[in-house]
Amino acid sequence: MYARVLCTGDSGLVLRPKTAKDVSDILKYCNDRRIAVCPQAGNTSLSSGSVALFDEVVLSTERMNNIINFDPVSGVLVCEAGCVLESLMKHVDGHGYMMPLDLGSKGSCQIGGNVSTNAGGIRVIRYGTLQGCVLGLEAVTADGTILDCLNTMRKDNTGYHLKHLFIGSEGTLGIVTKVAILCPNLPKHVNLAFIGLDSYDKVLKLFSIARAEFGETLSSFELLDNTAVTFVESKLHLSCPITNVHPFYVLIELASSQPTVGQH
Repeated sequence: MYARVLCTGDSGLVLRPKTAKDVSDILKYCNDRRIAVCPQAGNTSLSSGSVALFDEVVLSTERMNNIINFDPVSGVLVCEAGCVLESLMKHVDGHGYMMPLDLGSKGSCQIGGNVSTNAGGIRVIRYGTLQGCVLGLEAVTADGTILDCLNTMRKDNTGYHLKHLFIGSEGTLGIVTKVAILCPNLPKHVNLAFIGLDSYDKVLKLFSIARAEFGETLSSFELLDNTAVTFVESKLHLSCPITNVHPFYVLIELASSQPTVGQH
């Protein structure tokens, strides 16, 4: 919140395109006239990359929110960049799949912004960042050229993989308009543990033990310090699951398709 308070934006114009062609027309017009453009998705990032600083034209992707296709055999989701992450999670959940990332801002962040920042979320320890989950994408460069790299094949070793240039580029090379993402199967059994620890060395030791003992079932290992937990208790009026007397806390999630995950 501190970063967002310092970086307040200033723009006299917000454009909300509906299609990739709209984005292309906008970028070509602005490029020919040397008008600066600031791409904006859900505007949930704390790094202020989507904040217009000197009266740029803000290009919002919020209206590009259609789910194009989901293949229940391969688990590949194709959607537009403005789709809210939580809506995608609910859509694939109905088919027995899950999104490979989960964020606290899932109710408002958009998948195009997630891709453009190479988001990982709380399950990055198991599924990695989006760099490894995005199979293809469509993007529009500054001169209005639409690049169709919307491949849906998992095993593709042909030619240059231009998608990797746009993943994590935060709109500097072009604006992502469509995404193809590989979704893992929804686990049938999930177990959680919330553990208080007295030192950071013990946190590292627990992490090593968890990776060694739980292997591929370890889906999350999230660290909170006493300051964060105390803030949540005082501001959100939520109680700590255990007595808040430790300097560090760890939330561990185990997920598997087999019921044996609960025996840990």
